[in-house]
Amino acid sequence: MSTRYWRRGLALIGGVLLGIGMVTAPGTATVAAKTVPGRTLVVVVNGLGPQTTVKVKVKGPKKYVRTLRASGRIRLTQLRPGRYQVIAKRAGKARPTDRVQTVRVRKAKGAKVRVTYRTPKPDTTAPDPVTNLRLVDRTSTSIRLAWRLPEDLLEVKVERSGGTSLDPLDFQLNDAGDGLTDTGLSPNATYTYRVATLDEAGNQSGWESITVSTLA
Repeated sequence: MSTRYWRRGLALIGGVLLGIGMVTAPGTATVAAKTVPGRTLVVVVNGLGPQTTVKVKVKGPKKYVRTLRASGRIRLTQLRPGRYQVIAKRAGKARPTDRVQTVRVRKAKGAKVRVTYRTPKPDTTAPDPVTNLRLVDRTSTSIRLAWRLPEDLLEVKVERSGGTSLDPLDFQLNDAGDGLTDTGLSPNATYTYRVATLDEAGNQSGWESITVSTLA
């Protein structure tokens, strides 16, 4: 059996390329209601594993900037009274539901910011298969096929079986990924081609197949 891949934006012969879908999430950090001592800022990070740290940047008056690695709770004391901005960075696939918040630290009363992380569920939905798989042309030594591509795909995977041991292993998918040309085949031989699509998360559609014989 021979297998070939086509990737959107790149023609391939052999090999597998997988894409990882990433989901972005905006947000704004929420302020807890409990009283914090004056000139103090407390940042509480929730939703991450005990060994996971996340980068948090704090900006304040007089060009105050601190970048910290947080895992649970950060406490900054002896701050200059004024407005502070807490910016939470993503942690791998986890995104802060609340990303940025501006709070006020006073001389008599501080502030607390709570940042909660959520990890998006993986994409497990298969892309649509190709449609209208059809024979375009054939000779005694070649076969040309075409099909219609769905919208949500990254790659096309094609497998060929049948024929004889004299047939070449490689065949060429066109640059658009919606057809192939197979040459150097044996006369009066039967071949089965099956085509599937893959999305950026690596999910594969069902197969569409066609069986074709070369001319004698």
